[in-house]
Amino acid sequence: MFDFLAPIWNTLIMNPMVNVLMWIYTMLAGIGIPGAYGIAIIIFTLLIRLVTLPFYNQSQQAMKKQQQLMASDEWKEMQKKYAKDKEKLSQEQMKMYQQAGVNPLGGCLPALIPWPVMIGLYQSITMVMGAQPEQLMDLAKHLYQFIPTLAAAVPVNSDFLGLNLAGMPSTYGGLYYVAPALVLATTWIQQKMMTVPNADPQSAQMNQSMQLMMPLFIGYISLSFPVGLSLYWIVFNVIGIIQQYMTSGWGNLLTGTPFAPSAPVANKGKKNVGTKS
Repeated sequence: MFDFLAPIWNTLIMNPMVNVLMWIYTMLAGIGIPGAYGIAIIIFTLLIRLVTLPFYNQSQQAMKKQQQLMASDEWKEMQKKYAKDKEKLSQEQMKMYQQAGVNPLGGCLPALIPWPVMIGLYQSITMVMGAQPEQLMDLAKHLYQFIPTLAAAVPVNSDFLGLNLAGMPSTYGGLYYVAPALVLATTWIQQKMMTVPNADPQSAQMNQSMQLMMPLFIGYISLSFPVGLSLYWIVFNVIGIIQQYMTSGWGNLLTGTPFAPSAPVANKGKKNVGTKS
């Protein structure tokens, strides 16, 4: 149905990925580094993070502003004023975001970036790891002819830390299940850190469901990933966790709830402890 898009996809996504991975691999394998293809995937992931760094910084700064607004006196006063009217509180929250120039969806956008890369990398790893003659012939069609050393490196050595990067946990079992477990854990941690408290119970409940369902979904489908693709996803997440920590600390990871807790209403006729009269 979308066959007409194949040349565009190959030119812009598939071919560059295959050749960059192969080039890094040939450089590492040429100097005798063991597990060269696994290290090539890690280096390639770092390059992707470097290219997307400006976008991530912008999104994480928007998330940091949201967290600051949730801790502001203005927000606490709103919680007191509209404690019994959650719909009005949610409306005032959106007004506060607009006045501060904050996009509530800004923190969700980075999660969309890895998917096209992930699809392209899945195809690249599967293609590069091919051992059958027809698979190797297909790989040759995607290699740049002006870099002859790439074709000479085929087939690649897929061993990395005792695992076959072309192997799938659903097929091999054993230690291969460690990769999906790490994919699930790192995805959950990053999502938890990126979640901003929300006054609307329905939105907060949806955030809470996404924090659980998305990591479970990605962890489940990674059972059918080559381990090399899981390696990419794990490294991508770990770098994102480090970057998120440097921007806003642990965020919602340690506080536990995506809800913005309502401030307690002071008792009438009593002064707050520690305040000056």
